[in-house]
Amino acid sequence: MHVLWTPSWYPSSEFRLNGHFFEEAIDILRNYGHEVGVYCLDPKSFWQHGNHQLQIDRDKRVIRQTVRTVPRGILPGDYTLIKLHAIEAARAYAKHWGKPDIIHAQSVFPGILTAKVMAAYWDIPFGITEHRESTLYANESTPRFRTIKQAVKDADFRLGVSPNFAKELGEKYGTEFGVGTLPVPQTFYNYPLHAPKPGKMQFVHISSLERRKRVEETIIALKVLVDEGFDVCLDVIGGPENRWTEVRAFAEELGVAGVVNVLGQVSRDELPSVLSTKDVLVLVSSIETAGMVFAEAQALGIPVIASASLGGAHMVQEETGILVPIDDHDALVDAMRDFASGSVIKEPEEVRRVAYERFSGDAYAKLHTNVYQQALCEREETES
Repeated sequence: MHVLWTPSWYPSSEFRLNGHFFEEAIDILRNYGHEVGVYCLDPKSFWQHGNHQLQIDRDKRVIRQTVRTVPRGILPGDYTLIKLHAIEAARAYAKHWGKPDIIHAQSVFPGILTAKVMAAYWDIPFGITEHRESTLYANESTPRFRTIKQAVKDADFRLGVSPNFAKELGEKYGTEFGVGTLPVPQTFYNYPLHAPKPGKMQFVHISSLERRKRVEETIIALKVLVDEGFDVCLDVIGGPENRWTEVRAFAEELGVAGVVNVLGQVSRDELPSVLSTKDVLVLVSSIETAGMVFAEAQALGIPVIASASLGGAHMVQEETGILVPIDDHDALVDAMRDFASGSVIKEPEEVRRVAYERFSGDAYAKLHTNVYQQALCEREETES
């Protein structure tokens, strides 16, 4: 099957980790036998610079372009501008690789608007997977939202990255969403299984280090364990350089600088080897739609502690970790203490087994093949 993805963001030479999971998911679909191309239209505010010419990477089958938009979509015009760019891209794409069978948008803006335009141009079905929780809080009175909502309703399939998120998306847009969680690359499952060692309990936090990720709250909980005499440490991975400085200063002020290690960015190639040496992943965000790092840790056999966010509640099961209420300090301390004391043990083999069943490339490819085929069949039935 020939599928065109229209992600709302995508890795570039400047920002290699920006949407890396889209690139990995596409590789999985290609390995499963699908042809997959990419058209990424990057929205920029009118005063921002951007390359409005088509940038075509023939080896990777990727077309890029930027479009100027009105901030927050408070005025009409976005869709008209997107339409002009998307039709130009559709012509160029077909010239190089032919007409696709179906289009799959990733997040609503501008992905689904791009998908709708190109699908109409080719008279093929299109659908959407939503990843961003911010869409739930979008101002419904703006021209942009009204256009997006109509595109969502017109889509031939709709997915959210976790069940509770999908339910809330359905309520927001007035139409049903299924569930399609992103996959974990096979390299994580092929990597040697995590082997717990006696002695120091090594917790790890991986995120963008935004405040909603609650890294400071995790350090506060760690201090309680240190004060109780537990031999524990916390490695912090990810985020921008200014946050590394802030997190280090916070740990020093709290008196736990010696057991909090800010490692900065870790490349995708290095992540399995770095992560596999840790004992428990802790990510207790106030907002999380999925959180692929949970699945990646579990694929290595590492248990997790997650908050009961939309994504956390989906990504953690009894066999793979502990779920705590959002912003519940005592519950977080209890969960970390349970692992540090050994009163809770999650067997690495079982953690990986459950992760593979839920987040493997095979599971992802089979689900999406079925979704695509169903959309194509329903379009054929409608037209016959």
